[in-house]
Amino acid sequence: MKSLSPKLIVSLLAVGVAAGITGIVLTLLLHAVQHWVFGYPADVVLPYRVMVEESSPLRRWLVLLLCGGVVGAGWVWLHRKAAPLVPIKTAVVSGREMPLAATLLHGLLQIVTVALGSPLGREVAPREISAALAERWAKWRGLDAEERGVLLACASGAGLAAVYNVPLAAAVFALETLMLSWSRERLLAALIACGTAVLVVRAGLGDVIQYPMPAFPLPDWGFNVWALAVAPLLALGVWGFERCMGRLPEIPRRSVRMVWVALAAFGLIGFLAWWFPEIMGNGKAGNQLSFAGDLDWRYALGLLGAKWAALLLATLAGAYGGRITPSMMLGGLIAFAAACGWNVLLPGVDAGAAAFVGAVVFLGVAQKMPVTALVFMLELSRQSPALWLPLCLCMGLALGVYRLLPAGEGG
Repeated sequence: MKSLSPKLIVSLLAVGVAAGITGIVLTLLLHAVQHWVFGYPADVVLPYRVMVEESSPLRRWLVLLLCGGVVGAGWVWLHRKAAPLVPIKTAVVSGREMPLAATLLHGLLQIVTVALGSPLGREVAPREISAALAERWAKWRGLDAEERGVLLACASGAGLAAVYNVPLAAAVFALETLMLSWSRERLLAALIACGTAVLVVRAGLGDVIQYPMPAFPLPDWGFNVWALAVAPLLALGVWGFERCMGRLPEIPRRSVRMVWVALAAFGLIGFLAWWFPEIMGNGKAGNQLSFAGDLDWRYALGLLGAKWAALLLATLAGAYGGRITPSMMLGGLIAFAAACGWNVLLPGVDAGAAAFVGAVVFLGVAQKMPVTALVFMLELSRQSPALWLPLCLCMGLALGVYRLLPAGEGG
């Protein structure tokens, strides 16, 4: 692609607006369901972490049991009755068409189940819905195959930008994971779509910072040394989690047995949430704790094990959802616990900043998007770019160690 045609530029603006509106609607739906199941009036502004922590253990278990019922019945019905789902990457690369109705229902199920406590992420739903809408637009406007692929990739990035308020990171995401190209024209296309989406969301919901918190201390040589030391541990964490995921038994998603498996799996997640309520939802609650340093190493390790198990159980149950925030939570807790151990014997490092570094690196390695992760977390939190030095040191070494591990690239 030598240049962006006027028709493609208009299309990028259109899908950016559509992604922004999609992000607003899904965010409002998420919050509405959360307030409903935990008994809060719609006009009460309260973090999800506070909702789950202040609810009774029995209520958390019942909500997660309800979530298991929605997961089991919802996706079994969808796989039996609707058109086969087409992943975004497959649609971009192979040209297969994403079914609009099935994708819309699939996305709504993801948002509702995350609101009910599913431990998976919420970012895939707006990406998929935005890409499916872009598919229809490309067909209506008569875009050629190359322009269609660019439009769908940018629509997916715009969906990510809309839910996290990160226009630059979302543009990098589209380039790094979908278009696999860093050409000037594709970068411009991604920036147009993602920037438009964020403008729409900020007009509707305001300029929301996902993790508002005080600035971390500027990294010194001791923190940079710690970042290098923890990198192999984070790489092993990614590798171990992938191995656990790879060993889960496969049950046909169309089988009625999945309803009972989902109820049992989410019932077990509910028992874990009895003691670790922050495992509910995509992982933002756990990140808030570790970034602020509002836990000790014992609770960090317990919460890590509980979230790890919850993600395995939800996947076994047939739930769908993103992996961005769950990956951040796992990495943040590993690094937080490691920093606590480090501080016993060596010059201290800020445990919250350590968790932040762990979240970035685990995300980048696990999701095969290291550049996106480096930009994403700083844009998400608006922390100082001075953190890029320890982040890059840790990310580079972790990637090297991960690639040395057995079947590391295959994940």
